[in-house]
Amino acid sequence: MNDIEFQQCLMFSSVPLVRLNGQLLPTGIASGCLIDYFGERVLLTVSHVTGDQENWAIQLRYVPSKRTTETYQLGAMHFLAKGTLSKPMFKNVDFSYVKVPSSVCAYRQEIEVPANVVKSEIPITIHTPNLEDIPQSNNKFGFCGMVMPPYENHFGQVYFGGELRIYSGLSFLRTEGDYHVFSLPFPHPGHEHFQGCSGAPILSDTGSLVGLVCKGCARTNEIWGISIQAYKTPIDILVGNIR
Repeated sequence: MNDIEFQQCLMFSSVPLVRLNGQLLPTGIASGCLIDYFGERVLLTVSHVTGDQENWAIQLRYVPSKRTTETYQLGAMHFLAKGTLSKPMFKNVDFSYVKVPSSVCAYRQEIEVPANVVKSEIPITIHTPNLEDIPQSNNKFGFCGMVMPPYENHFGQVYFGGELRIYSGLSFLRTEGDYHVFSLPFPHPGHEHFQGCSGAPILSDTGSLVGLVCKGCARTNEIWGISIQAYKTPIDILVGNIR
């Protein structure tokens, strides 16, 4: 796909996740992606976000008639750890996942303020990956997420938003263990500029889902993503795709 098509693909690639407190008010954000895999819909994200065991939810859409944001609360999620017989100490894997109903769908909305009218609404992509794709050096890569969330309280109403950012033009550098490492096409702006992108799907310019954003390095200008292919087997077990 060309650059414009790739930007459009990335714009609708990730679902926003929100952490809710006891009053169901947002206290944090992250990203994830929805996939349809062997007849089941699954939310994929990273455990350094959802591993706090708090009340995480998919932010589905803003509902003007109710003046509220509709969410789907994820409940208990699946987490992974790995070790060997020779080294019985387990190490947590930065990957988490959970099945959701097939009806769960999130939307990108254009909202007119201050009237809070929804001017447009487009469904976010439900990916249909084979979970076996790995990055190729001749492709470009990118991801998208809601970042740098402001938290404001006005007249009893809590406002918690963010800025949707698309990062494209990444180049694949190498694979280190369970992580694919990519180079940014511009100087790393600082980790605060990516806050909220953790868990966002990393896509190739051919549409392949290869990883989820985990971390970065400002010194080396890199973005690291947990490999989807490395953890295909737990997803197969979850959906019953066992031969």
